[in-house]
Amino acid sequence: MRERNGADREPNAYERVLAEDRRVVRELFRVSIGGAHAGLVITAVVVALFAAIGGARWALIVGGAVAAWFAVALFVVRRGGRRGRAAAVRAYLLTFGWAGWL
Repeated sequence: MRERNGADREPNAYERVLAEDRRVVRELFRVSIGGAHAGLVITAVVVALFAAIGGARWALIVGGAVAAWFAVALFVVRRGGRRGRAAAVRAYLLTFGWAGWL
């Protein structure tokens, strides 16, 4: 029997398992804009707590670290080919999307 190549061939068992594993990992790491908004609020509360407890210097350090993370994420996303609003949204999700997992 001759093997078929190309898009019309059936995936073998190994390829089916890999596809299922990739689907599970994508679902695990999926972030939403709602989770990113929650992450922004939590970050703002933490920076405000640092300002109240440690003073303005610590608030600037923590806020600056978050801003630097966003800038690096935006740089990486732009290098990956996204532009404009799509790049800003992806950087926002990368910076604050962690709250969706809480």
